[in-house]
Amino acid sequence: MRKDIIACIFKKEMTDILRDKKTLFMMIILPILMYPALILLISQVMMMSMSSMQQKELTIAFSQAPSARLMSKIEQGKEEEGKLKVIQVEDYKLALEEREITAYVEIQDKKEEVLYKIYSNSSVEDSNTAARRLEALLDDYKGELIEENIKAAGLDVKVILEPITYERINTAKNEEMAGYLLGQILPFILIIGVLLGAIYPAIDVMAGEKERGTLETLLTLPISNLELVMGKYLAVSVSAIVTAILNIVSIVLTMVFLVGGIGLSEDLGMADMNMSELILPLLITLVCICVFAMVVAAISMCVCSLAKNFKEAQNYITPIMFAVMIPSYASMIPNIELNGFTATIPVVNISLLIKSVLTFRYDIVAVAMVLVTNIAFVILSVLLLSKMFNSEEILFGSGKSFSFLEKRSNLKKGAIPTLSDGMVLYAVGLLLLIYMGSILQVHFKLLGIAFTQLIIIVLPLVFAYYIKADFRKVFALQIPRFKHIAGGVSLWAGGAILALVIGQYMLYLFPQNMEVVEALSKMIFSNDKVWINLLVIAFLPALCEEVFYRGFLVSAFKETSSGKSAILLSSILFGLMHIDFIRIIPTTLLGITFGYAVYKTGSLFIPMLMHFLNNAMAVLASYPANPAAKVYHYMELNFSNLDIGRLVILMGISILFIIAGIWLLKQKEQSKILGAEVDL
Repeated sequence: MRKDIIACIFKKEMTDILRDKKTLFMMIILPILMYPALILLISQVMMMSMSSMQQKELTIAFSQAPSARLMSKIEQGKEEEGKLKVIQVEDYKLALEEREITAYVEIQDKKEEVLYKIYSNSSVEDSNTAARRLEALLDDYKGELIEENIKAAGLDVKVILEPITYERINTAKNEEMAGYLLGQILPFILIIGVLLGAIYPAIDVMAGEKERGTLETLLTLPISNLELVMGKYLAVSVSAIVTAILNIVSIVLTMVFLVGGIGLSEDLGMADMNMSELILPLLITLVCICVFAMVVAAISMCVCSLAKNFKEAQNYITPIMFAVMIPSYASMIPNIELNGFTATIPVVNISLLIKSVLTFRYDIVAVAMVLVTNIAFVILSVLLLSKMFNSEEILFGSGKSFSFLEKRSNLKKGAIPTLSDGMVLYAVGLLLLIYMGSILQVHFKLLGIAFTQLIIIVLPLVFAYYIKADFRKVFALQIPRFKHIAGGVSLWAGGAILALVIGQYMLYLFPQNMEVVEALSKMIFSNDKVWINLLVIAFLPALCEEVFYRGFLVSAFKETSSGKSAILLSSILFGLMHIDFIRIIPTTLLGITFGYAVYKTGSLFIPMLMHFLNNAMAVLASYPANPAAKVYHYMELNFSNLDIGRLVILMGISILFIIAGIWLLKQKEQSKILGAEVDL
């Protein structure tokens, strides 16, 4: 893809979007003016309504005259609860129905007590209020009678009525209370804002282009469909993201005004609130909502591409609005929290994530899972959109039919996967790992891990067969030389030490993730037999994951970029696939060493060996009697009381191993699949 072409398309689409008054209203005017106005108006109306209800005098009736004492309490009333007026009625049911009275009290005299039955109409607010006022008065009246009876019996009122005392103390900070209030409504408002910010630009750049007849002109330009799609997609994504940011800014400023401007901090429970405590949660919210906006933008464009005109696109987009709006209510449902399961549900995960970060109860692992899941949906949506642009049947209603994967029947054997193929494979693999692999691993443990690895290796093999790829080239099936084996082992040793140090430092920064690491280790090493653990945890991942990443993905990515860029991108995706926030950086680092080995040797067997050694050492280190456990114990670092000498030794050893490995792997005469010297 050419960046300058994408930038030109992006500029053109943004210009068209900013010229449309309806889109500008939905993107800027609505979030800046409407939300503050609505929040302020609703808060003022609620306060006025509550004040009016307290001051309102409500009529009630009794079946017989109440005691003089009770009548006196009714006439005096309580200013904060409102007053009641007693009138006489003949038919209380008719009076309640015609709203002549708001409540009716039937008094029944029994031998040892007096029973008061309160009749009210729960569908009428005044009737509910009158019933509550009567209950409060009768409770007060009952308390006075009880105290008098106890005193008459010569007993201590306090000892009898209050043998124990209790007090409820709210430990929540004002910032947490503010986050709790925001967490109830903010997710829904933001998701709706993202929808409004993405839908109208998507309709304009897709159906609008068709209706104006300008899409055909764009398709005749000397640019690829992917470049055209990316330019349009970036414009719609920016519109959705800008709308989301404006929503956040608008709501935050409104809350600041409510707390400090008109003195509602006491009423809202936000007195002496430190707004700076909300900065980090709001930043996390912003990142998550931006990724979600990219998903909504891609889906909206896919749907709008099916329409032939603006009106038809509006009809098509309505189900999408409902499909997004309904799950966004998840933040308002009690007892539903962000966890390993809900983090994988689209829309629901974003809604619960915003709620959790605003209440300061977010889990880094869950946050990472939400982000990775949405990134996978972004990749799939964009690729689907680019495929739809290749279909004349979709765009203009005639021509060839649509296929998500390009048909390769006309290609000869020996094809190389493209960047698009690699991203499709990764997105599908990531979603299968999240939705299927996690279930298999939780229920079947080691056997589930084995099944997951089989899924990982089957995907690239089936895909390569589908596109009629040259398996030897794509999967680098070349016998390595001895010095390359030695170089791979040396490079792994240096990279493993460095990755271990970084992983320990990450745990020091985020100690709450230690429980996740321990639970994962407990699940992985649930079997006491060493050979089974070595087979499932060391051998299978070394075989299956290397075929997927250093085989298929690296071959696909190098088609549109340099070998080094392909290594870096595949390594980042390798780290993201592990989802656990603590392991992403160390795993990415190891992925780079594995990728460098296949880049220099042209043999996938070298990174397979490195991967196996890495996992095998972890397996053996879990057994205290094994020498590997002593090596790992020496490399354990306590960053709260750091032994600088040991850290320097470890880093020195790591650098020496890495330098030795690079030197052994640098053999120019060895043919390679990624080097600039060999043109495949």
